[in-house]
Amino acid sequence: MNANTRKIAVLCGKDARDILQNPTMLISCLMPIGFMLLYRYMMRRIGGDAVDTSAGRTLTDGFLMSTAAIFTIAMVGSMVLLYGLAEEKEKHTLRTLMLANVGAGQILTAKLAVTLALTAITEAVCFLIIGTPARMLPAFLAIGIIGAIPIMLVSALLGLLSRDQMTSGLYAVPMLLVAIAPMFSMIGEEVSNVTRFLPTGGTDQLFKLLAEDRLLSMDALPPVAVTAVWIIVCTVAFGLLFRRLARDN
Repeated sequence: MNANTRKIAVLCGKDARDILQNPTMLISCLMPIGFMLLYRYMMRRIGGDAVDTSAGRTLTDGFLMSTAAIFTIAMVGSMVLLYGLAEEKEKHTLRTLMLANVGAGQILTAKLAVTLALTAITEAVCFLIIGTPARMLPAFLAIGIIGAIPIMLVSALLGLLSRDQMTSGLYAVPMLLVAIAPMFSMIGEEVSNVTRFLPTGGTDQLFKLLAEDRLLSMDALPPVAVTAVWIIVCTVAFGLLFRRLARDN
């Protein structure tokens, strides 16, 4: 194991301990599960027999899969990184890491690895609650994990910009609204035309294609492209901002 890998492994252990010792972070992981239990009950109660038809089942599965993943991304992926980085800045842990010659790539890789693992576990539990056919689980997790990266990177950027945890709280609400906005794309085409370009917009579109068994069609290219662009832009922005902060310290 080389020095770079050892640093990342140590950082992963530290980040995992920080999350497990923080009740707010643990609640963030449990909230999507609670909401999906409620959503599942409401869909069955309101939809009635229509949900059991082929068309109704496809629509319901697409909505519930998208909702489960996006809500998990918003609560776990977004909040854990935003508050985690803000807390490290407030307690000067991040500055200590910078002075110890720990790079932006190492810090970001460790935080993404731990947060993505939590996101995947939460998404898997939500998938079981939905009751969607098990054959869709690998694709569901793949879309959910990759689709979480853009919003995590945006949250990491906001965490770096936050002076302390109180400041990060000001960013939290707008961040949540942006993350869950694609859930309301069904309101109309005008709304959908906007939300599809948001960090989680591509994820929402891909889940609908998955429910319709069209994930491998050409229709999947635009949402994949949107997700890829967000990942590239935010990764570059994080590296530049981290470098500036390291220089200032």
